[in-house]
Amino acid sequence: MAFPRPFPFAFAALALAGCVSAPKTSAPPPPPPAKLTPPPVTVQPRPSNWEDWRATPGDWAYRKDARGSVALFGPPGANALFVIRCDQAAGRIYLSRGGSFPVGQSGQMSIRTSSTARTLSAGNSSESPPYVAAELVGSDRLLDAMVYSRGKFLVSVRGADDLIVPTWAEFARVVEDCRAGG
Repeated sequence: MAFPRPFPFAFAALALAGCVSAPKTSAPPPPPPAKLTPPPVTVQPRPSNWEDWRATPGDWAYRKDARGSVALFGPPGANALFVIRCDQAAGRIYLSRGGSFPVGQSGQMSIRTSSTARTLSAGNSSESPPYVAAELVGSDRLLDAMVYSRGKFLVSVRGADDLIVPTWAEFARVVEDCRAGG
């Protein structure tokens, strides 16, 4: 018995290898997603009537001190944006808002309520942080207009953002304290 030659076996093995399918290649990675550009941010203009504006965010806090009583309005944990103070000995009320005029200059503070609009002379206070303050006698009717304004009043000082201040009880309490003398 004669052994077959190895050549035909090698040829047969190669022929069978040719029948095996080529390894599958992975599909090409998908293209990156198209970048979506967000729509442009449009700032809605404020309504023309200030009474339609949202109130400035913040809360009121009331306290008594050696000079009388004071109510502060602003975001919790930050400096007050607006302050009403009763100096009982002088019978005066001070309306103050954060900010200052240039050194040596004074200006005006405008107050608008649902029934009244008035501009007051104002100057820099000696407080730190700085405030612009206007002074009124305790019986001034502007204070009543502020207390009874439809939920809020507007405070404007040139060079600063307008404040829309809610008319909460703390504000009215300072007015009452000053008028009652205690």
